[in-house]
Amino acid sequence: MTTNTEPVAAKPEAARISPLSHGGLELPWTRWLFRSRQASVLWLLVRLWLGWQWFSAGWGKLTGAGYNNWFTHAVGLQGFIAAANTSYDNRAKAFGHPEVNYAWYLHILNSVDVHAQAFSRVVTISELAVGIGLLLGCLTGAAAAGGVALNIMYITGGSAGPNGIFILLGVLLIAAWRVAGYLGADYFLLPRPRVRRKLRAHAVGWPRQ
Repeated sequence: MTTNTEPVAAKPEAARISPLSHGGLELPWTRWLFRSRQASVLWLLVRLWLGWQWFSAGWGKLTGAGYNNWFTHAVGLQGFIAAANTSYDNRAKAFGHPEVNYAWYLHILNSVDVHAQAFSRVVTISELAVGIGLLLGCLTGAAAAGGVALNIMYITGGSAGPNGIFILLGVLLIAAWRVAGYLGADYFLLPRPRVRRKLRAHAVGWPRQ
């Protein structure tokens, strides 16, 4: 004797496992800081300060008098390379910790010395481009990334100064690229962010419908 039993349908809720969205893995304060339009006021202050530092540095190299003008003289870049060589040669006096830690980078700098005039102009234009991009909020993430790349090259060459602070602020601007230039040209250049209805309750700063 057999009995026919109807199969019990599994509940959709139990059988289905909903994957975590990226938004669900973020902390509330990071969502506000890196995605909220309200935070764009904070990033405006950061990028204006950092942008002015880059622009003034590039402008000084462009309009400096005599050998301070990197666009017409290669002395400034050659002096930077010579200082890197000296730091590496005297590394034993620094208890085995030279300011220039990478010999391969020193070789790159010495190869650049042959074309120092051309690279002096590249550095000048790069600093001006980073500064203008940050000041105008134009492709802010890309401008900040360019600034970080320059800072890393300066530090690797043995020049500390404010480069550490510049790198920190630049990385934060890269992380906040969606809203860092919202009060700037990125408002018109970048696509407006759209949040799904299911995530609107968790998104901070975007208008609800």
